[in-house]
Amino acid sequence: MKKTENSSQVHIKCNTQNRPSSSHQNNSANLSQSTAPVSFSQNTQEVDTACPSNTSNSQVPTAGEKLIMAVKTGDLPALDRLLQQQQGGSEHFISQDHLNVSLLEACRQGRKFIVQKLVRSGAEVNVRDNKRCTTPLHIAAEQGFVDIAAFLLDKDADVHAIDRHGNSPLVVAVNRAGSSDMLNLLLAYKTKVNHKNSQRVTALMKAVEVMDIDAVKILILAGSNLKQKNRVGETARDISARLGVADVFDFLQSEKEDQLHLHVYSADSRCAVSKAALNHHAQAVKILLDCRYLKPNVECKDLHESKEANQNIKIDTLRKLIEPICSDAKDNKDLDGAKLEIVKILLGSGIDSKTFKQQYHFHSKISSLLVNATQSGVIELVELLCKLKNIEINSTDRISALMGAAEIGRIDIVKLLLNFGADPRKENYKGELALTYALKNGHIECANVLLHNHKPSEQKLQGMAEVAVKKSQLESLEFLASHCNIDEISQNLMEEGILTCDSRIVQFLIDHGADINGTCGRNCPALLIALIIGRSYYNSPLIRKDCNQLDMIKFLVESGASVNRVNPNKSPLVVAIENNCNLDVQLSLLEHGADVNEIGDDKGNTPLTAVFARRSTRHPTFLEAFLKAGADPNKANSDGKTALHLAVCINEDDLGSIKQLISAGADLEACDSDGMTPLLLAARAWLPEVIKLLKECGANMNAVDNGGKNAVFQTFERIYGDGHHETLQLVASDKDQVNMQMPDGVTPLILAAKEEDNKAIEILLEAGADPHKKNNNQETALSILLGSYSPRHEAMVGLKMLIRHGALLSLPKYDCLKLYRMIVSDERELVQLMVTHGMAPMCVDFTGVKNSLSMEGISDSVWRNLSPLTAALVGNSLIIARYLIANWFLTPVDLVGSDQLKNLKVGLQGKCTSKVENFLDEYMSQPMSLVQLSFVAVSAQLGETIGREERVRKTPLPTILQDRLLFKKEMSSMESTDEEENCMNHNFLVYEQLPALTLFLK
Repeated sequence: MKKTENSSQVHIKCNTQNRPSSSHQNNSANLSQSTAPVSFSQNTQEVDTACPSNTSNSQVPTAGEKLIMAVKTGDLPALDRLLQQQQGGSEHFISQDHLNVSLLEACRQGRKFIVQKLVRSGAEVNVRDNKRCTTPLHIAAEQGFVDIAAFLLDKDADVHAIDRHGNSPLVVAVNRAGSSDMLNLLLAYKTKVNHKNSQRVTALMKAVEVMDIDAVKILILAGSNLKQKNRVGETARDISARLGVADVFDFLQSEKEDQLHLHVYSADSRCAVSKAALNHHAQAVKILLDCRYLKPNVECKDLHESKEANQNIKIDTLRKLIEPICSDAKDNKDLDGAKLEIVKILLGSGIDSKTFKQQYHFHSKISSLLVNATQSGVIELVELLCKLKNIEINSTDRISALMGAAEIGRIDIVKLLLNFGADPRKENYKGELALTYALKNGHIECANVLLHNHKPSEQKLQGMAEVAVKKSQLESLEFLASHCNIDEISQNLMEEGILTCDSRIVQFLIDHGADINGTCGRNCPALLIALIIGRSYYNSPLIRKDCNQLDMIKFLVESGASVNRVNPNKSPLVVAIENNCNLDVQLSLLEHGADVNEIGDDKGNTPLTAVFARRSTRHPTFLEAFLKAGADPNKANSDGKTALHLAVCINEDDLGSIKQLISAGADLEACDSDGMTPLLLAARAWLPEVIKLLKECGANMNAVDNGGKNAVFQTFERIYGDGHHETLQLVASDKDQVNMQMPDGVTPLILAAKEEDNKAIEILLEAGADPHKKNNNQETALSILLGSYSPRHEAMVGLKMLIRHGALLSLPKYDCLKLYRMIVSDERELVQLMVTHGMAPMCVDFTGVKNSLSMEGISDSVWRNLSPLTAALVGNSLIIARYLIANWFLTPVDLVGSDQLKNLKVGLQGKCTSKVENFLDEYMSQPMSLVQLSFVAVSAQLGETIGREERVRKTPLPTILQDRLLFKKEMSSMESTDEEENCMNHNFLVYEQLPALTLFLK
């Protein structure tokens, strides 16, 4: 034995001249010598691995020789005994060479179990023989022993090993008998797919040479270099051309290009067989169909799975061929013979549902192809598919093949399907038979054939009659009338017949007992159903696109349909309005005697009121027609609304209709059930143009509804939209109207204050609204606005307007807290208005709201008697403080030396600016004049705001003094008050008035 330096490879000298070769080896040798100008490997007969000869002349074989013989004969007991004995002593020793030779022989013999046992006993998996330098993996790959090769690879056999002629296991694996599984195994272990032997032959070239198309497909998709050439300059493509299979090679190459382009293989349309089929290469299709795997990279667990994968590809390819054939047939194009030939080849290759685990999906696919073929009328395709093994010819989803043939009236296909076992009793999911499809499409001959094979029940036939009516198939109805009783269902079929607008169908039903004025499917007479067709949103598939509604209505009326109301239904005129029928329909009904003043629905509408109540888009033309026909414009519905009421509140911008109704004698003062006149409705709907029109026509502007609300109140019933203020301006023209009060005391001005509608407040005040009126909660408009006050609130505008109109004169003292809060908040304009528009200088109890100011430390005595001046100082507003002092707007607690000011000064220390402290120091350091003291005393004696002016005017004081006590004129304005000026010295009263003041005080 001779070991190489590489411990993983052992070369063994062997003499195998007397050893016969296997048939497989002979095949390989013949292939090398005869099928190509370049040989792939040497004849395997030259290689043997008999053990080294015994050095002694004894005829007794050694243990190693016995081991080899046991391997050759497959003697497992002897093999086990020899392997166990070698552990016992030197006479039973088996050398490494004998173990390795035995492994090579076991591989040759294809004895997997012995191979496994020898490797476990120490045989080397990468041992090489001396002749060809083949490894056990070479031998297993060449012989096609996939399990042995897999075992060796798991034991680290070298997948890249090459023999003396440069062949890798991948190259020797390719042979005429097929090698798909072996190639997939070696490729899984990352063998070099582009390896070339000493003749520069690759595995792909050899696969093409031996015409193993499966192997060619596997090797191309594994990444074989298609540009490589052998020693004679041929590529794999050149070899395929020489052998006449270049088309097949090109389709396989295209499949690989698609895979590379799309990164992942998914669509069956990119399979080579599909490409060949769709390109009408019949010969290529035949060759590719014989491949083991039609779709590459399919690792099937068993034969069944591979068959199912192939069947799927065949069916999908069939679908891609059959669909364009059927499409061409539907377009009346000639049948493509090339496509049909490919279909025949595919169907002839064997498609069998029994190979499918999920047979439903198979049947569904094949059945859809059969149905498509029948519906297209391609009888050649139908016949081919019917001959398919195990086809479910009666399979149905939406429609069966027989139904499809009946649908297009192909009696030849119907008979063909019946001959192949199609069942005329089979129903689809809707319960329809093939006979149904024939009848609803008017194919009477087909219906005759089908009925001859199976006559359905009476109920089924009557159901078919209903379908025939919907499809407007008069011939089918007449055919069915001879096989079932149509008379007993004719009344129920009237609705479907009318909706088709086919007078022939309706006449047929009448002839078979239908009552034209009887109740139909919608619990209403035939004429009303005909009127429903006019509804713009009625999308029934029963209504034909060429339907002429007017002709159907005339037909029904002339056939005796009543044009007036038949209780409990609506009148035809009203139904026509509801369903947006055109004017011609209405005129036709009127011409045939329809009553234009008839109450037409359960809401008491006449046609005239219904025009507006239903918001008909055709109301202008209808209105003229109805009035011309004698419609009464003052006839009210059950809500008491006349056409004028409805025209106002529903068709808001339709002044033309309103004028037309007034010209026809509509009552402007008619009241509905709520007491609303058209004017009141217009006011509620904020329709100024309508109000102007009604006012011009003499409508009563003082009308009130049942709740006592006039037009001014009505404008506040709506909460959003445009036109409120313009409407209010129109109706608030009378002082008595704007001051009307409801039982709860609410006035329009109070409503405007609640809604904080400043513009409405302005309009009402200018119209003479009384700001002093109170509701039952003793609230005025001003007190309501004060209740919602916050600084910079929108209500400030309304507050100022109300104060300017004297609203302070009726404001209770408890509502003044908000006013004092404004003084603290430095609302200078409001303070100025308060002083000059009637508010009296007085003290309020601010204790309950002091916490909102965050002014801790101020004595409660100050809060209990908070004057306007002390409020200004608490708010650090010296401008307001000086303004109040300059105008002598003071209370007794504001007098110099009062305890209130002393307590305030103590409380403000550290909480206000130094200017306020300095101001207080200066103010308290200067004694007040006798005139000032007397004025403040008199002012305090005259009391609070409410009734103050009356009390002042009753005093004997001079007018100039009375005016000063009412503060109607400022002696110093807010703008002219300088923070640095000492306003305490302003004496606007001369001392000659002092006696009068003193006398009044006494």
